[in-house]
Amino acid sequence: MESPYKERFEALLDWAHNHGASLHPSLEVYLDEKTGFSLRIKPSAAESLHPPFKAVTCPTSITLSYLNALIDGPITPSPTPPAPNTQKAAFPERFMTSLPPHVIGRFYLIQQYLKGKSSFWAPYISTLTDPSQLDKWTLPPFWTEDDIELLRGTNAHVAIHEIQHNVKSEYKQARKILKQEAFPDYRAYTQMLYNWAYCMFTSRSFRPSLILSESATEYVQRLLPGGAKIDDFSILQPLYDIGNHSMEAEYTWNLTAEPSACDLICRNNYEPGEQVFNNYGKKTNSELLLGYGFIIDSTGEGLHNDYIHVRKRQRQQDDTQAKGGEPQDFLIARDSYWDSDSYSFKTLKSRMGNFTPNLLHYQFEHWDGRLLNDMVSMMATPKQWELFKALPQDRALMNRSLGEELDPLVDMLKATLAQKIERDFVEFSCGEPNGGREWEPETERQDLIKRYRDGYERVFVNVLMAFGYTNEEIMELRVAAQDDEEDEVEDEEMEDGN
Repeated sequence: MESPYKERFEALLDWAHNHGASLHPSLEVYLDEKTGFSLRIKPSAAESLHPPFKAVTCPTSITLSYLNALIDGPITPSPTPPAPNTQKAAFPERFMTSLPPHVIGRFYLIQQYLKGKSSFWAPYISTLTDPSQLDKWTLPPFWTEDDIELLRGTNAHVAIHEIQHNVKSEYKQARKILKQEAFPDYRAYTQMLYNWAYCMFTSRSFRPSLILSESATEYVQRLLPGGAKIDDFSILQPLYDIGNHSMEAEYTWNLTAEPSACDLICRNNYEPGEQVFNNYGKKTNSELLLGYGFIIDSTGEGLHNDYIHVRKRQRQQDDTQAKGGEPQDFLIARDSYWDSDSYSFKTLKSRMGNFTPNLLHYQFEHWDGRLLNDMVSMMATPKQWELFKALPQDRALMNRSLGEELDPLVDMLKATLAQKIERDFVEFSCGEPNGGREWEPETERQDLIKRYRDGYERVFVNVLMAFGYTNEEIMELRVAAQDDEEDEVEDEEMEDGN
């Protein structure tokens, strides 16, 4: 690693160690071409590391979050919370009481950045990407409009505009309060810095309930103001957050070995020179792209799957809702959900807990079982609903008829879902860059977009084929959609010309 990065990370290590953090003596921070700053076994290490081994320890006292804004300093969990009125918050009372915790946490990171070397977290913040280096830290919501447009027709494109609206609205409200309260240097808290803080927390932070020890959690719950919940914000963990994501990494976030600390326990074998990974959990490529700025390419060996998110609009509480429940975010998978060894199955299990499929679910192998339950609850007659609940769960029987009462329901489900996936595929195809013709990415970011779109398209193709569409019919849908898009563009150009 070259200076000044080497000096910055050496300072981070010294600071972290001085405050109770630790890094395994065989590990080092290095700059990887693909994953940026990362952890690895030192190439000079005499031997490999065998599982389990403690890679990193991060004490609560060096974490950075909304909690620190409450007391304007480091958190040091103790059996008793600070006495009332003995701690001064980092921002005016109106700011602290009228804004969501996650917004306050981002503004606190900005404040510590603006403090420079006088901040307690200065050694840590100096290793974060500098706000002026936009191309290095911007997540998709803050890409150029041209790059965002290349995502048209995908879940990411829809989510980007929601995030942009939320981030802009949050900043505007918070900045207005600082101005009205005549907060010192309020003008220094810019929209660009808030975008940066959003990206730092989104790509690097952890959920408190997963990384706070029992003693730290008890302390924090006493510290939180009324109405605030422990997962209303996220926490930055210096040094700990350098470990990159691998879905193959076996790990434990140990909260019991040391009081008020979180250990990353690695359960894979690593050789000298190999990168050591954390694991962020079962996430789809859309989530990885939006939250971290990367995706996992499919290997064809079940190590990863591509997904499409399906959101359903809220509906009023009624009897049908009570039957099937109402989760609002469903997944459509490229491969079968019901192969217990597949990544799809593991992802679904991580989202659904102890969900058990029955024979109807097996007939819709690419579709989230929760979505099917919800649709059945709306479409089934009372008798069909009871028969549905009594269906066997033995997959060996999956090809048999469900009976005179349920077969019509299955036909309705297939027609509805086929119509939806075809409609979404047409919309996706309309958003294809270069009119759907072959295109060569000109930047690393565009290459990322292309790989994301390729995986997204594989979901559509597999699901359409499961409904009986041929390759020729799928191609016809794609071509027709792109022709319609070209016609619309020509019409708009003619109108502009007039």
